Amino acid sequence: MAGPPQRVEHIVEAALSCGVRSCEQATGGRVAQTYLLELDSGPGRAVCKLGGPSVRTGDVIEPLVLELVTETTEIVAPSVLASGLVRENGSTTRWALYEFLDGSPPTPFPSLGDDCSRILRDAGAMLGELHATHAFDRTGGLARNGDDLVVERPAGVWIPEQGRRLAEHAGCDTEDWQPVLTHGDLFPGNLLVDDGATAVLDWGNAHVTTAGYALARAEMRFVDWFWPSLSAATREQLRHELREGYRRYRPLPPDYETLGTAYKLLWLGQSAERLARHVTTSRGRAQLRRHLRSLL
Repeated sequence: MAGPPQRVEHIVEAALSCGVRSCEQATGGRVAQTYLLELDSGPGRAVCKLGGPSVRTGDVIEPLVLELVTETTEIVAPSVLASGLVRENGSTTRWALYEFLDGSPPTPFPSLGDDCSRILRDAGAMLGELHATHAFDRTGGLARNGDDLVVERPAGVWIPEQGRRLAEHAGCDTEDWQPVLTHGDLFPGNLLVDDGATAVLDWGNAHVTTAGYALARAEMRFVDWFWPSLSAATREQLRHELREGYRRYRPLPPDYETLGTAYKLLWLGQSAERLARHVTTSRGRAQLRRHLRSLL
């Protein structure tokens, strides 16, 4: 392991009153600069993130989201040890120190066999608990208002409105169209599995959407994404496991069975639109480069 950047050392000393014994920069981070730290006292190990703005609002919201999730649900996720601002060379960067969790991502996912079913149940249960616990009055991205989270309606988040129109056209009951908190980037690479327990990482793109769309998107990322490697029977079994996990906490969204496939297509469309926006800005291009490196 290499020595830590000076500002990381300063953050740890000020926030945790200890030093950094060793530091390794994570290579899989897409947005934030992420460092895995071994400390000379205190919690022993920690994760430091610098930056990491939401793709929807541009605010660094992960510390606030994780405090909310870990305080109000049983979802396994890193606790926030400390967070704040660091000023350097005339610029200001948000930072956070998180609990270090043991485990490894369940990848390559299709090769895990029977473990895929358990992981799908865990992922579905996580979404179900999140949706059952946190409801909002409108959809949108999450932004900071001091130490509080607020819902904003940035350009490009058009899926919920389009979904509502589709549901009404299909004759679905939209009276229970309750916006809910969702992870925002739930896929195998953002899970951590250790001794049968599944933790959920990287909450920096959490936002508020509708439950049916969030569940369909999770099915796309965990099942349909791997169709070349999974038989039709296996894909159907994994879909069943995801839904059964979700049902531990709440019924399936009333529009899900009718519009699940349409929501997946809408997600692909919005992803393409976001990609097109990213290539027009230097920050967006940097995010894309980090994403490509994480995939490779």
